[in-house]
Amino acid sequence: MTREEALAKLIEVIDPIDPIEENTVISDCEDIDSLAIFSVVVYLKSIGKSQSIAELAKCEKVSDFIDLILA
Repeated sequence: MTREEALAKLIEVIDPIDPIEENTVISDCEDIDSLAIFSVVVYLKSIGKSQSIAELAKCEKVSDFIDLILA
């Protein structure tokens, strides 16, 4: 999976109203709320990753989510 594909999947999972990019700061994005983060956790579990919500809470940018997907 490429970074572009991972970003596309995150956009699908989060379903934001406003565009998000790799450099989007999570805390500044109203579309990435606790429900969106939970959806990312569920997606990560579906692809065999086991990050917790606490681990995702440490992510500052969307690129950090992509790094977890690709790890």
